[in-house]
Amino acid sequence: MILTLLLLQGPVLAPTDFTSLLPGDPGEKTIHIGGRFMEDYSFFSGGDLTKAALADPFNDGAEVRRARIRVFGDLDKNIAYKMEYDWAGGKASLKDAYLKFKTGTIGNVIVGHQYEPMGLNTMTSSRFITFIERSTLSGAFMPDRNMGISVWNGNDAWTTSAGLFRDTNSQGKTSDRGFGATGRVVFRPVYKDKGRSLVHLGVGASLRRPDGSVSYAERPENHLLPDFVDTGALLADDVTLVNFEAAVQQGSLHGMLEYTMADISNQGGLEPSLTGMSVQAGWFLTGENRGYKTSHAVFDRVKPRTHALNGEEGSGAWEVALRYSTLDLTEAPAVTDQLDTVTAALNWYLNNHTRVMLDVTQADLASLDSTTIVALRVAFDW
Repeated sequence: MILTLLLLQGPVLAPTDFTSLLPGDPGEKTIHIGGRFMEDYSFFSGGDLTKAALADPFNDGAEVRRARIRVFGDLDKNIAYKMEYDWAGGKASLKDAYLKFKTGTIGNVIVGHQYEPMGLNTMTSSRFITFIERSTLSGAFMPDRNMGISVWNGNDAWTTSAGLFRDTNSQGKTSDRGFGATGRVVFRPVYKDKGRSLVHLGVGASLRRPDGSVSYAERPENHLLPDFVDTGALLADDVTLVNFEAAVQQGSLHGMLEYTMADISNQGGLEPSLTGMSVQAGWFLTGENRGYKTSHAVFDRVKPRTHALNGEEGSGAWEVALRYSTLDLTEAPAVTDQLDTVTAALNWYLNNHTRVMLDVTQADLASLDSTTIVALRVAFDW
């Protein structure tokens, strides 16, 4: 109750650090509040054969893609915490919920609901990805957040991470007997000026023991569309995921490449190998660069040199980007086409925490036809 009243007073608690309100030694316990909001508008054209095959009309629409509140801070000098829920869609779903122990020997140990360490595009926050949606390989193959324990270590040249995880649902509850062991190693032969000059090379692997079957399906990089490809349930004793990632940045130019393989083993004889690939490039017209965080080997916040609409001269940051993605699930009996997508993007960063994104995507299923997608996002975070 006291915390609610203090929050309503606004400026009194800026910058959302309530150390003085909590028991214990000053400076040890902190509470910070953050969040993100993303609203999307999507328009579809073409794809008549695809619509008929999927029995879906592809209606234009809008949605709140993400509406999250997070609470994070420190419990002691070397113990941190984070809890985050997403309220988009009218139902709360658990995102991050963990404790982080900062050890001096093996690095940081994270225990709880968290992303498994695999995939540069997947692990980069949705606040900082270049396109409205992640690539098709991220959505189809990469492990999502699960319950487990992971260890992180590194420096300017290396980042290593590994963990053991139990499959859970959107509430952080174990829904089956599936589990996985996942690890990632990233080497940076070039890292200068906080990542403005960067070469990032990484590999990740996950050995998974599902609960009898697995399935892989994905939309064409738009959350309002149905899955264009879907393997259905595939009998599986074990699944091996391997992901190769590379990224470069030189000033205002940046690029990224990922390639993923999923090999499925089962005693029934059918053992498909599924693959995906994504390559993208971008350029800041106003001279900025993508931020980069060595602790997790991911891209970070873009900080415009000037801010738009703040009563002073300045246009914010402007970025153009292009991405090609392909997802090949055709070794699964239910899939006959690979899904190819090409997306062009225009991003306007009004300030450090507000941006407007425009994506135009061409999604192609070879034996059917192509669908054109125009998507607009208005997003902010704090």
